[in-house]
Amino acid sequence: MATTPAAAAAAAAAGGAAILDTLGDFTSRENWDKFFALRGTGDSFEWYAEWEDLRAPLLSLLHGCGGGAEGGGGGKAPEILVPGCGSSVLSERLYDAGFRRVTNVDFSRVLVADMLRRHARARPEMRWRVMDMTDMQ
Repeated sequence: MATTPAAAAAAAAAGGAAILDTLGDFTSRENWDKFFALRGTGDSFEWYAEWEDLRAPLLSLLHGCGGGAEGGGGGKAPEILVPGCGSSVLSERLYDAGFRRVTNVDFSRVLVADMLRRHARARPEMRWRVMDMTDMQ
């Protein structure tokens, strides 16, 4: 189940604040690894918006890029980069909507390993990379 910022704030008020207080600086890779390890696997977290809110406008834009979903006529499907993907369901929803060329990038090795485990069988073409978006090579 996805967590919204409002729900995250409520959880923090109910005791989750200890995790955030313990971690402190989120510019540190180690702190992101701890954050995702403490949250556990199988959960998703949406920082900005739920898929239901993004679905129509995002799919409209992607279909307007001269391509469409794989096998959906038109041109070649767009390549999609999801920087700082975290445990969001955005990339899986895009993949399930037919966009197979999705690359997910995150700072945390713990998170990327978990997401690979979650998606390797059901979404084999989706790519996952551990990378610092502020220092790409």
